[in-house]
Amino acid sequence: MKMKRTADIRKIIDTDDTVLIQRVLDGHTEQFRPLADRHAHRVQKFVARMIPLSEDAEEVTQDTLVSAFQSLARFDAERASFRTWLLRIAYHIALKRLRKASRKGWTQVEENDIEEYPDLETDTMLNDTTSERITRLKQAVSQLAPDDQMLLSLYYHDELPFREIAYIVDSNDSYLRSRLQWLRKKIHQTIINLEHNESKHN
Repeated sequence: MKMKRTADIRKIIDTDDTVLIQRVLDGHTEQFRPLADRHAHRVQKFVARMIPLSEDAEEVTQDTLVSAFQSLARFDAERASFRTWLLRIAYHIALKRLRKASRKGWTQVEENDIEEYPDLETDTMLNDTTSERITRLKQAVSQLAPDDQMLLSLYYHDELPFREIAYIVDSNDSYLRSRLQWLRKKIHQTIINLEHNESKHN
């Protein structure tokens, strides 16, 4: 019953979005404000996980809404909800900004080393909830490339289905599944490296 209520609420929101979008496209541009206000917090929350400085996250959010307004005629409700479409725009704007930042600190892990780890061993490490391991996990994730960090955010924080994530990042389901599995192993290796380096200095 709870799932049905959630689905009904989402359907109502999507319907309301469609009505407002059509009004904007019909020339009632002032109707974009309530449409934007409805989703701005959700967009900023997503952006803020990748761009922690609040001023920058707010700027990316505003750029996203401006871009959405300017390209509203290209929105296709058959492909995605308005919310997902906004996240797609936010993803690419945030990623462009992040890629301009320094690459210093990104980990370079040999792919052959990553493939050596069995899935069970990786799962055991990443499910370790001790405070030290969680700290290492956060460090390892922070050292990933921006697009990989954002992929993890969409999957683990936003808990979006692969179909929606694929739409947002311009990819396909099969690639995303294999990429996420590879990233888990890369994080595994990075944690081992971090712990090894720390032990050498103790």
